[in-house]
Amino acid sequence: MRINSAIIGVGSNIKPEENIIKAEKEIASLASIIRKSDFVYTKPLLYENQDDFLNGVFQIYTSYEYPELNCRLKEIEHKLGRVRTGNKNAPRTIDLDPVVFNNQVKDKDVFSRDFIKIPVLDLVPELYNTLTCLNYDKYFYEVKEVIEAILAALPASPVSVFGAGHWFYCSGLPEGDVGFFVVIENIDEYENKILLELKKTIPRSIAGSPVRVRLLNCEEKEVRRDEEPGSSHTRSHLSQFTSNSPSHILLYGNPRPF
Repeated sequence: MRINSAIIGVGSNIKPEENIIKAEKEIASLASIIRKSDFVYTKPLLYENQDDFLNGVFQIYTSYEYPELNCRLKEIEHKLGRVRTGNKNAPRTIDLDPVVFNNQVKDKDVFSRDFIKIPVLDLVPELYNTLTCLNYDKYFYEVKEVIEAILAALPASPVSVFGAGHWFYCSGLPEGDVGFFVVIENIDEYENKILLELKKTIPRSIAGSPVRVRLLNCEEKEVRRDEEPGSSHTRSHLSQFTSNSPSHILLYGNPRPF
């Protein structure tokens, strides 16, 4: 059974202190709460004629995968009296959203809403370059599609996935490719399967920039580069890979794979 990490965004503006305590107890019944951020009151967004919100995040370990976890959190919301209307910005007893799952951003709002971003970075500072990446924010769904294709192509979860190169740390759209480093174990066991699946499923480009995927053995520190998914590949050594480099942003998994 795989144990997953997640950051749960928590908010309330109807008896907030009472309902957040209730939510914490409910979440603790289905996951291990590892840490909690500070909770702060913030002004409501978009729909201002309501009370201030109390917001923060929980970091948890859980055996649930993302879809099941999200479903269970919605059940807790319902149990605590959350009523969903046509106005998604209306007052609520509790709001529970898995904003980060195994260090993969799941909720685009984390880029732009400081009441989510700041507590997330307090608990996982390794995501700083990730959450300040303008191109990741702008092309979130396109990058997410590549990450999901990479994860689906592997028979086992990768150790890490990083975004690499100028595209991920420039504010504009530089020339060159959109690079992805995939750190995995025992590449030789299923390399051909990975390349075949990537050829079928991975997007060819993002905003006109070609997508390139490089497979990196976390033990050998050797990159196998697939210039076109499914084509013949070359090998090259990655001598100065550092997970906290501004040119390598964490997209999934372990921030320190080596």
